[in-house]
Amino acid sequence: MGMKLEVRDIRKHYGRKKVLEGISLTAEPGQCTGIAGANGCGKSTLLRILAGVERPDGGCILIDGKEIKKPGMAAECMGFVPQESILMPELSVADNLKLWAGVGDYKENQKRLGELCGRFQITSFYRVRNLSGGMCKRVNIVCALLHNPSVLLMDEPSASLDLVFKEELKGYIRDFTGNGGSVLLCSHDEGELALCRSLWVINGGKAVLVPSGMPTDEVVNKYMR
Repeated sequence: MGMKLEVRDIRKHYGRKKVLEGISLTAEPGQCTGIAGANGCGKSTLLRILAGVERPDGGCILIDGKEIKKPGMAAECMGFVPQESILMPELSVADNLKLWAGVGDYKENQKRLGELCGRFQITSFYRVRNLSGGMCKRVNIVCALLHNPSVLLMDEPSASLDLVFKEELKGYIRDFTGNGGSVLLCSHDEGELALCRSLWVINGGKAVLVPSGMPTDEVVNKYMR
C-alpha cells in the first residue's frame, strides 16, 4: 500500500504574486508528514497542486520515483480532503456518495462505503446544504478514503469537527499510516501536528524541515504566529 511522495522545486505564481518558490519535500510511506506555516503561506495551494486540482508553474511530483505528468495519475493513488467541501450542495449525502462510488469497482466501493460511513457515523442523508459543518467535513473525508488511496492529502481535516470526531480522525490517521499509507497533513491543530513524524514549514515560498524533537507548541509559536 505504501508509496513515497516526492515534491521537487514546485513553483506557483498568481500574476506578480509569488506563492511557492521552489518547494521540495518528501512524505515517506507509513508516516504522517506535516506542513505548517502562517495563513496565506501557500499550504493549501501546494496540496491542490499535488492533488491535480491546480497546475504548478514549475517543478515535478513523483510517486515511488515515477513522475506524475497528468492530473489523472494523481487521482489513481491519492485521496484529497480540501478545506472547501467537494460535495454538490443541491444533492443529498446519499446521492453524492453514489457518485463517488460509481468510479471503479462499484460493488467493492459500496462495501467500503458502508464501513467508512459506520466508522465516521454518517447517519444523516439530508441534502448537503442542510448539513452541519462537522457532518459535511466527515462526508468529505469518507469520499477521500473511498478508493483506498496510498497517499492521503489533508488540508485542516479536523476543522468543524467536535472533540469526539477529532479523536476519531486521529485514530484513523494512525491506522492508515500503520498499514503503510502516507499522509501529508496541513494543520494548525497541535494534536494533529503531534501525529507527524516529520514537519515542514512553508516560509517565504520555501519549505524548511523543522528540527526533530522540537515540541509542537514551540513549532506553533515560532513558525505559525
